[in-house]
Amino acid sequence: MINHLILFGSVTMTVIGGTLLKIGGRAINFDSGLIGILTGYLSSGVLLLGFAFYALAAILWVYCLNAFDFSYVSFVSSAQYILLVLVSIFVFNEQISLMKWAGCFFIMVGVVFWLKG
Repeated sequence: MINHLILFGSVTMTVIGGTLLKIGGRAINFDSGLIGILTGYLSSGVLLLGFAFYALAAILWVYCLNAFDFSYVSFVSSAQYILLVLVSIFVFNEQISLMKWAGCFFIMVGVVFWLKG
């Protein structure tokens, strides 16, 4: 049970990390050259926190790769797609088309079939 929580934690931290990177990236001036971009990265607490979440997720991911079959971990991580859609809606106010919802549905049905089969 704890291994499953760690796996879900890794997936969730990846989504949180990506969300923080998108938020923090809005404040970076990408026209300022390499030094300006790196300075912006290092001075943004939100970006650094996003990188930290990604790093922690990667550490947990390696643990999960050892605790479960590779194929199982890879398919379970597909839940990330659904979490990303929810973040897109509730954090970034993006519109999700019916086709995108259908795609998410088919991904999750495929994952369930794969896990049960």
